[in-house]
Amino acid sequence: MLLLLFLPQLVLSNKISDIHYSDLDFYSPSDSPKNNWTVNYGSWLTLPSLDFAAAAYSTDPSPCLEKHKAKLVLRVQVPCDAFRDECWAFIAISRHFIIFSVRGTQTQTQLIVEIIESMTAPKKEFPAGGSVQHYFYESLQAIWNAGFGTKLAELKKAYPKLKILFTGHSLGGAIASLASAQFAMENNRTIKPKELLLVTFGQPRVGNIEYAKLHRRLVPNSFRIVHRYDLVPHIPYCYERLRRPHKCIPLHSHGPFHHPTEIWYPTEEMNLNNSLFKICDGMPIGEDQNCRQNLI
Repeated sequence: MLLLLFLPQLVLSNKISDIHYSDLDFYSPSDSPKNNWTVNYGSWLTLPSLDFAAAAYSTDPSPCLEKHKAKLVLRVQVPCDAFRDECWAFIAISRHFIIFSVRGTQTQTQLIVEIIESMTAPKKEFPAGGSVQHYFYESLQAIWNAGFGTKLAELKKAYPKLKILFTGHSLGGAIASLASAQFAMENNRTIKPKELLLVTFGQPRVGNIEYAKLHRRLVPNSFRIVHRYDLVPHIPYCYERLRRPHKCIPLHSHGPFHHPTEIWYPTEEMNLNNSLFKICDGMPIGEDQNCRQNLI
């Protein structure tokens, strides 16, 4: 089953060498435009986010947090599926951010469960709108029920000038996406969208197009970092129209669909400090045909 799911991605990824980079518009970290964001994308945001996302894999994130003069506030390990695979998450605070970070997939069993549920389990209705993948939603609820939503609200009230940064890698990115939207929904009377940031690394598709639209409105400062060789952002696989050019279609809001904004790094050696990247704000929004999806 795993082979059947990934084989099309492995075969189709051979098209990478056919991309003509001269036809695309790339930006360096120093000249990134703002688009419709309220903050500018760049290494000032991605480098600490990467450290915070990596720290979620540790039973003691404090050494990674000290690099950014951040202090651990709350950390939990909670079972997030029937096989007792655990989701790890923490909240920390620095001079610049209130940080929410979630660990990615850790075991082979957890990966298999994620894939099976993505293929077979009905999507869960998201309270603010749209529908999302069953495993991601249940994982978030396991973490949220451990007091994370309440603690984030308390910290934001205590430190009103700090933005809240949600981050994570792979599965952690999917959960962070949901967490940012849920927090925005629960605190819409007191928190403005510009006060929230989402930076994920190798995030899979979280929900349908209605969720993508919702997330774009609730958390406009969202950045999905994608490397050219990473397969995870292609799953769960979207529905595509048969005629060329192939592109993801919502299929009456049933199909998986990315929310914006993808930041695509096309070079083999990826360095967040100085590698060129493309801001993928073309059509369809969230599934820009000139970026990662062009490899399909």
